[in-house]
Amino acid sequence: MYKKLLLVVLQKTKDVPYLLLDELKEEVNLYKINSFLREIEQIGIQLQPTIDGNFQITREQRAQLVLYGAKNGVDWDKIIKQLSWQEFELLTTMVSDEFGYIAKTGLNFSTEERKYQIDVILKNKPYILLIDCKHFGGTGKQSVLRTAVTEQIIRTEALVININKLKSKINVRKWKKGIIIPMIVTWLDDSVYFHENVPVVPFTKLHSFFTNFYLYIDDILQIPVNLSEEKEN
Repeated sequence: MYKKLLLVVLQKTKDVPYLLLDELKEEVNLYKINSFLREIEQIGIQLQPTIDGNFQITREQRAQLVLYGAKNGVDWDKIIKQLSWQEFELLTTMVSDEFGYIAKTGLNFSTEERKYQIDVILKNKPYILLIDCKHFGGTGKQSVLRTAVTEQIIRTEALVININKLKSKINVRKWKKGIIIPMIVTWLDDSVYFHENVPVVPFTKLHSFFTNFYLYIDDILQIPVNLSEEKEN
C-alpha cells in the first residue's frame, strides 16, 4: 500500500478529473506509480487511459480511493480533506450500500415559505434516513453541529408535511408506511452522539453505527409517516 502516493493522487486530482503522470513523477518514480495503478486495479478501481498517456479519474473512483486508504491506515484527517462535499456524500452512500440501503442524493423541494435540500436519503424499509453531510473542520464544531441538527429537523418536518407530494421523488410510492429519521454525518473523527435525539455520526464511525443500528434505535428521533395512496391536491 503506497500511502504517500495515494494522498498525492488525491491532491493532484482534487480540482481536475485527470491524473497527469508527469506531475506524479515529480513526487515518486515510475515503478511505484505503475505498481500503485496495478494495486488499485485489483480492487476494482481502474482508471481510464487518455490518448495523451495520462488517466481519467471520476468522483466515484476518488471516493473509493479514500475508503481504500482509510482501511489501510492512511491518516484520516489528511485523506478526507482532499474530498469535495459531493464526494463526501458519495462516501456515505458507499458505506450504506453494504447494509442494504438504497441511496438518493440531492433531493430539492419547496414550500410556500422556503426551499429545502436533503443531501442524502437512505432507504431500507421501513426506515428513511435523511442525512445532512457536514464536510468541514475548524473550531466550534459542537456549536456548528448543534445548529446543523436544528436545521435538519426543520428540513425533516417540512418533508414529512409534504411527503405525499415527494414520495415519488423518494421512490417510496409503493410503501404503505415509513419511519423518517433525521441524521448528521460529519468527517470529523469523533464519537457518535445525539442532540435532540438526532444522531451525529462521524464518518469513521458510520460502519459501526449501521452495524449497531438497532442498539441505537430507542434513542433516535423517529417520525412515522403514512405512505398509502392518497389523492393529492
